[in-house]
Amino acid sequence: MILKRNVITAILLPLIFFVCLFLSFNAFADRLLQDKAQHNSNLWERVRSGFALTLPPDNKAIRKIAASYIHNPHTFNRIVSNSERYLFYIIEEVERRGMPMEIALLPIIESAYDPLIKSDSRTAGLWQFIPETGRIMGLEQNVWHDDRRDIVASTQAALDYLQYLYQRFDNWKLAIAAYNLGEGAISKILAKHKHKGRSIYDLNLPVEVKHYVYKLLAIKDIIANAKKYGIQLRSVPNRPYFDTVKIHEHIDIPLVARLANISEAEFTALNPAYNRYVIKVLDEPRTLLIPKEKKELFVRNLETYQDPRISWQFYRVKKGEKINDIAVRHETSVKQLQTINGIARNKNLTLGQKILVPEIVAMSQSRINSSSWKKQLKSDQSVYVVKKGDTLYEIARRYRTTVDQIKRWNNSDERLSIGQKLVMLRS
Repeated sequence: MILKRNVITAILLPLIFFVCLFLSFNAFADRLLQDKAQHNSNLWERVRSGFALTLPPDNKAIRKIAASYIHNPHTFNRIVSNSERYLFYIIEEVERRGMPMEIALLPIIESAYDPLIKSDSRTAGLWQFIPETGRIMGLEQNVWHDDRRDIVASTQAALDYLQYLYQRFDNWKLAIAAYNLGEGAISKILAKHKHKGRSIYDLNLPVEVKHYVYKLLAIKDIIANAKKYGIQLRSVPNRPYFDTVKIHEHIDIPLVARLANISEAEFTALNPAYNRYVIKVLDEPRTLLIPKEKKELFVRNLETYQDPRISWQFYRVKKGEKINDIAVRHETSVKQLQTINGIARNKNLTLGQKILVPEIVAMSQSRINSSSWKKQLKSDQSVYVVKKGDTLYEIARRYRTTVDQIKRWNNSDERLSIGQKLVMLRS
């Protein structure tokens, strides 16, 4: 009996030991995964882990530039807030190409991460391309869109260009300086100072160019040592903000926003390249950026949408035409044409000027005059009296039509007044 108990004990003790060891290991693994998840939940950790550029031997210039951000933490965090839509994508691309993570901070200097920022130097977009460099890098610029402002296209072009500059100068700081000053100018400076090597600290670079590189290094130092500088960085989630959708037909921007259930401001922040209210698809499909959680909804709504997707077209002004004549002909208001085309209130149109006008579906004059069409129009027509709290969007949804269609039927803008009568045609 005692022997039997000893045998059982001998079997159970190792079993209990291994069970406890297994549970402890699992608990340790869970803690490790939680710590890793917590570590990687903030995008700034990925940024810090990818830094590769050293600070200059004399850090006075860096500290001076950093001080301007430290004394204005709200400004710095506003830039961080601007970056939240784009930073994950840019970091992914920088990592994929094996570039220093400091490159992902360049838009802070160039545009404060605002792709719609206005500039006096003809530059545009997050990466502030001038028109000539943009064209060289394949960024299309026309009346419909400016790809220098396109988030994906401009980022790819900027990283391509920086990699090319690095291959040419074999130095990332020189590549960054050349991005600011131009590769030709940097090449001339290097040719004049062959004996000084290729360090930007030894070269006789223009003050503003050195300041440009130092500014990037100062921002890198702030992000790397935020606690030391007393700055509480806004946390940026380590996950994609947007996804891409290709469209193959022309479509109105307000319609895209409505189908994706986002504001037009949100659409423009993600798709700032478009110059007009219409996305014109020319030779190739256009790629739209949609918030990741809205992509499935947008694709589903787009597939089931049966009404016309475009309600605007270009019109070339003829001799002697006035904006009032064009408004009447296209069943819209002068105010709407002025707003859509950015025309000042008292400014006259010029011969050959191209403006956007509502697109009207053509109908033969014989059908318009036919008694059957007039009878159908009368039977389908109703009058809606505007009530308190009504919006054109809600009325359009109720009648299963579009806001633009209601405007055409009534030759009116978006302003409604209580008691106003709207002509509605049932589909």
